[in-house]
Parts: sequence; C-alpha cells; structure tokens
Amino acid sequence: MKYRNCVYTMAAALLVACSLAVSGCSDKKTEEPAPPAVSYGVVDLETLVKAHPKYSTYFRLETEYNHLLDQYQNERNKLIHIASQQQHIKAALSDQSRRMAAENEWKTKVKAKEDELNDGLAKLYKTISEAHKKDRTFTPDGLTDEERAEMANLQMKLTVLGVTGSEKEDVKKRLHDLMDLRTEREKMDTIGWTEDEVKTMKEAKENASKELADFSEKTAKDIKQSLAEDTSVDEPLSEDPIDPSWNEDWQQKIDAKQKEMAAVKKEIMEDIRKEAAREASDKHLSMIFSKYKANIHAEDVTGDMVNRIVNITK
Repeated sequence: MKYRNCVYTMAAALLVACSLAVSGCSDKKTEEPAPPAVSYGVVDLETLVKAHPKYSTYFRLETEYNHLLDQYQNERNKLIHIASQQQHIKAALSDQSRRMAAENEWKTKVKAKEDELNDGLAKLYKTISEAHKKDRTFTPDGLTDEERAEMANLQMKLTVLGVTGSEKEDVKKRLHDLMDLRTEREKMDTIGWTEDEVKTMKEAKENASKELADFSEKTAKDIKQSLAEDTSVDEPLSEDPIDPSWNEDWQQKIDAKQKEMAAVKKEIMEDIRKEAAREASDKHLSMIFSKYKANIHAEDVTGDMVNRIVNITK
C-alpha cells in the first residue's frame, strides 16, 4: 500500500514536471533585437529661445517696436482724417470768405464736441485718481487747451493752406514736438494705476476719439451739403496727403528698432547653435533637429539644452 502511494506520488510529481516543461516551452518568447542606438536629438526651439538670458531684452524691443507701429499708424490716420475733412470743406467753397466761414463753423462745432467728451474723460480720470490720492490736472489727450488749439492750427496750415519753404519745415517740426509731448504725458498720467484702471481709461479715450472722429466727419459732410448748390465740382482727395519727410522720419525710427531686434535675435540663435554642438558632442549625436518629418528615432534633449542656455552669461 505504501509502495502504491509512493508510485502515485512519483507519477504526480512527473506530471507536474511535464506540465511545467510544456508550459515553459509554450511561454518562451523570441528575443527581439535591441532598438538602434540613438544618434539624433530633437529640441523645442521656442523653449530654448525663451530660456536665453537675453530673451527679456528681445521681448522688450519687440514690445517697443509694436508700440512704434501703433503710434505711427494712429498719428498717420489722424493727419489723413484732418486732411480729408479740410479738403472736403475747401472743395465745397467757392471763395475765401465762405471757405473761412465754413472752416470756422466746423472748428467751433468740433471743439464744442471735443470739450464735451473731454469733460466726461476728466470725470472718469478724477474718479480713478482719487483712489490713488493723485492731485493732477487731467489732460485727456496729453495736451493743454492752448496746445491742442495750436496743433489744430498747425495741421490746417500744413494740409489746407499749403504753406511752403521754411515755414512748412517749422510747422512740421512744431507738430512733431507736440506729438512727442502728448505721448510722454499720456504715460505719466496713469502712473500708479491698476491694470484694469488703465484699461478702462484707455477704452474710454478710444471711444471718445472715435465719437469725435465720427462727429467731425458728419459735421464736415453737413457743411459741404449745405453749400453744394453754390460750389464747383469737388477736388479729389490726394492719395497720400502725408508729407514724405514725415513718413521718412517714422520709417527711420521703425527701421532702427528692427535692427536692434535682429541683432539680439542673431546673438540668441548663435548661442543656441554653439550649445547644441556641445550637447551633440557630449551625447555622440549625429545631429540635433528643432523639428523633423523623417521616420527616425531621436532623443528629446530640450531639458539638457535649457540647463546649458540659462547659464550663458549675458
């Protein structure tokens, strides 16, 4: 009996062994070849550029460049608008006396509207300023009443009366001085304000400026229509009433800022290329791509490259 039990035990052990052997055979996997060694690298170029110590300088220059473009376009649009209105009125008048009367009517109505809008802006400015304990006289467009009147007269001389020679150059120079003065005062008037307060004031100014422009245009059309029966055919508006030298001055400013941006960008890219070469050498990479479409295996070395770039001395 004991022998039979031993036989059964041995038989059971053999079955288990066979089962394991069969199981082992069925689970055996074919070894896959190891992936090829990494020989290429890839990086996120935008991340590297933003990690460079001089990116803040580039960003500042880019912001200043965009501000220059906006300022140029705004001033240009204002001059064109004034030239358009003045030329429409001029074309609608048949003699000097009627021309001056119509111009004075237009100026008086536009000035009254401007004062009304400025009063509203001044009240808004006072409300915001009181929260910051400011005690300054508000100039909505950065100029005093006298300076605004002077600018209007200068623009009329330049675009309507057609001054020439040295007088024209003096008028242009004074206009530029007043525009620069206005820009500086606009910057100072919001010192200490929160971002939302600055945004609120800016939007209010823009809305007032648009309302004044629309009113000015409608007034000019009304004056022109009232005189239409006694006028000759309108003179066509010049394609570009802006004086070429004014455009040239602005273009020089814009070009100078572009050159500053290009110089900083070139320096950033040269540093990135140098550090990429060092990274490729250290990791035995054939090449480092900023982007690629080929079906290759590449190691992302953006993090390592960032560590190199942030330590570059300005």
